[in-house]
Amino acid sequence: MRRLPAALLAAALTLGPTLPAHAATPLPPGGGCLPAPQGTAPDIPWPQRQLAPQRVWDLTKGQGITVAVVDTGVDAHTPQLAGRVLPGADVAGSGTADDDCYGHGTFVAGIIAAAPAPGTGFTGVAPEATILPIRVTSPADSTLTSTALANGIRRAVDAGARVINVSASTSVPDAGLAAAVQYAEAHDVVVVASAANGAQEGDPVTYPASYPTVLAVGAVDSTGQHADFSQTGPYLALVAPGVDVVSVGPRGAGQWQGSGTSYAAPFVAGTAALVRSYHPQLSAAQVRHRLEVTANHPAAALPDPALGWGTVNPQAAVTAVLPEEGAAGATVVAPPPARAAAAPVRDEVGPVLAILGVLALVVLIPGAVMVSRLSAAGRRRGWRPARTAERRP
Repeated sequence: MRRLPAALLAAALTLGPTLPAHAATPLPPGGGCLPAPQGTAPDIPWPQRQLAPQRVWDLTKGQGITVAVVDTGVDAHTPQLAGRVLPGADVAGSGTADDDCYGHGTFVAGIIAAAPAPGTGFTGVAPEATILPIRVTSPADSTLTSTALANGIRRAVDAGARVINVSASTSVPDAGLAAAVQYAEAHDVVVVASAANGAQEGDPVTYPASYPTVLAVGAVDSTGQHADFSQTGPYLALVAPGVDVVSVGPRGAGQWQGSGTSYAAPFVAGTAALVRSYHPQLSAAQVRHRLEVTANHPAAALPDPALGWGTVNPQAAVTAVLPEEGAAGATVVAPPPARAAAAPVRDEVGPVLAILGVLALVVLIPGAVMVSRLSAAGRRRGWRPARTAERRP
């Protein structure tokens, strides 16, 4: 059984009341759980401002779509997720996965589906999607095995997930993990995975991100630039915000802040939920294609090793009309056929009448003036005939 480093679990996300920058600190010793977040983000975080998923919320908020978070569990009592977290499954132990010691899975789930709440500008991409937590680690051991990850993907498929988010990776190819990804594809499930954070450690190929049917996601900062830690490669499909990202934590209200491709992937998973909700007829392959071709493309040959097809664009992903989708895509209303402009009817009478009218005015106006002058003279004489001088011989 191969073990893959769970770098995503090796650091805790901590926030003070003023939301300081992410600080990487070890997990509490002895397998202890992280405390609830103490800070709150009152304003809209930069990823939500830039991606603006609310532009399509009149059309879809992800309702009817179950998104599996294959991770550390998800706290079902976190206020912005409450009521939309299923019991899930714990493949690393037994029982459910609707609690979260480490907080990582809850943070990821919040990016996907956190609902609006008073006092904070933070919301998830698809705030009416349902979260299916699949725990692949145990509180007693923060390491993650490829076997548990593969089992988690299969369990998510069998439980009815339409989208699966995997914010974990290994640099060692594994037959069981590859088979699990193929299992998801055979059941028409979109799998989204983080590309990992090893760009400065040799940029190794990572799995499951590099499998052909997986949407591999890298990270960008608030300027849209490639994050220096985000791994690159020809398999990279998309990028999303992954630097100073805000989301929720377990065991209370408030938000944390963190950086990593782990937190870029759920922006894509949330967008996939929006698309699957609004376009239920599309296959998993068509959803992947739609996310790629509607992304904000970089000025480079596509796919770019560092940016893939570009930054995910929720509005375009939901609303774009793609001719290649044919009958499975949005219905296109054809415009009426073009017609030649009707030739104007020649007016034979109008010009004649116009000329006669002008002539009448030329004749009548002087006459009217003469009559007016005579009438005025007659009124002055009391309408008596004018006297005439008779000249005698």
